[in-house]
Amino acid sequence: FPGGRIEDGETPQSALVRELREELGIEAVVSEEAGRNRHVYDFGEIDLQAFFVKSYTGTLKLKDHDQVKWVESRKLLEFELAPADVPIAQAVAAHRRRDRYTGTHPKSFEEKYKEHAADPEALAKAKARGSTPAGAHLAVMLSEVLDALGPLEGARLLDCTLGWGGHASEAARRGARVTGLDRDAEELARTAARLKAAGLAIDAHHTDYAGAAALGLPPFDALLADLGVSSMQLDRPERGMSFKNDGPLDMRMDRSTGPTAADWIIKASEAELAEALRVYGDEPDADKVAAALAGYVRQGRAPLTTFDLVAAVGFAKGLGPGPFKKKDAFAAHPATRVFQALRIAVNAERKSLKRLLADLPALVKQGGRVVLLSFHSGEEKLVQDALDAQAAAGHWKSPPDAPLKPSANETRENPRARSARLWRVVRA
Repeated sequence: FPGGRIEDGETPQSALVRELREELGIEAVVSEEAGRNRHVYDFGEIDLQAFFVKSYTGTLKLKDHDQVKWVESRKLLEFELAPADVPIAQAVAAHRRRDRYTGTHPKSFEEKYKEHAADPEALAKAKARGSTPAGAHLAVMLSEVLDALGPLEGARLLDCTLGWGGHASEAARRGARVTGLDRDAEELARTAARLKAAGLAIDAHHTDYAGAAALGLPPFDALLADLGVSSMQLDRPERGMSFKNDGPLDMRMDRSTGPTAADWIIKASEAELAEALRVYGDEPDADKVAAALAGYVRQGRAPLTTFDLVAAVGFAKGLGPGPFKKKDAFAAHPATRVFQALRIAVNAERKSLKRLLADLPALVKQGGRVVLLSFHSGEEKLVQDALDAQAAAGHWKSPPDAPLKPSANETRENPRARSARLWRVVRA
C-alpha cells in the first residue's frame, strides 16, 4: 500500500495521486473510498484513509519499493501486513468491482450480472420495461394456477414442466409434495439446486412429460403442465431458441440427444419445411420462407446460427438484410412464428403433448385436478379436443370451461404471458 502524509492544501485524493506519482511513477485516477482506520503507534495515532484507483497511465517504476505483485483482492489477507493496513485489506478483499461491458448498460445475456444475482432494483427495472430478468422465468398466471390446483396442503402434485420452478416452489410453500419433470437436464439441475437451497424438497426427474405415466407413480391429487418454453431457454444464446441473440441454431430442449434445428432444416424437404411452418407456426409466408431455406441449403449456405435464420426469413419476406428491431417488448418480430415452428418440429412437441393428454386420466386420482397452460392455437386445439372427448367418455366431471386469460396487469409486466390460456378439469 504505497501512501504517505496529506500535506497542507491537499485533499486525501490529491495526496494519493501525488504519492503514487512519486513512489510508482504513474498518473492515477482515484475512485471511491475503500475504507479508513485509526491506529495507535508508539509515536502516536494516525488516521489511515484508502481509496480505490479507477485507472492509471504510465508504467510502474518502483522508487521507494523493491517489488510489486498483482494479486486477487480476496488473497490480500494471506500476506503479512502492518496492523493499520489489516482493516483496509479486509475492505478491499470484500470488494467486488462491477463487471465490465461496452456502453452504459449491459446488453448481452451474460453481461446482466445484477439480474442473474436477483438484485431487487435490477429485477424491478427489467419488469418495468416489459422484460424478463436474465436467467430467470416469471411464472405465468401464478395465482390463477394455484387457485385452480385447489387446496395444496398435503396434496401430491405432479408438475410436468418444472422449468424455473416458479409454480412448483409456491405450491411447495403451501404444503404440497411436488414431483417435477423436465426434459431439459441443464435447467433441471439448476432449478433443483436452487429449490434445495431454499429448503424446498421437490422430487425431480429428467424426462419428457410424455413419459410421465412410464414412471409408474401412483395417481396424483393435482397435475400441472405449463406447455410454454421457459425464459431461461429463450434468453441463453447457446440454446439457439431466440432471435434476440446470435447463437448456434440448436433449439433442442434436451441437448444430449437428437438433431439440432440446423440439422433438421438441412434434412427436410421444401414441402416438409412449408408444412411445419404452416401447421406449427401459423406462418402466413410459409411457402416463401420454406423456398428460401431450401434454396440456401442447395447453395451450401444453410443457416447455422439464429441470425442466419433471421436473415433468411427477412429475405423471404422481402424485408431486406435485417437486423430487425421490434418497437417494444409487445411487438411481434417477423421471425417469431418461424422460430416457434422449428422449435416444435425439432422437439416433436405435438407428439409429446398428445401422449400426455392421452395419459391424463390415469395420472390423477378421483377428484384430482388438472391445470394446463397453452400458448398458441395448435396447442389449444389439441387440449380442447382431448379434454372434450375425455369428458364425453366420463373421465372429467364436466367439459372444460372456456380457458382463462392473463390479466392486463400481468401482460404489461410480462409480455411473454400474453398468449397464455389456462385450462382446468376435475377427475370424475
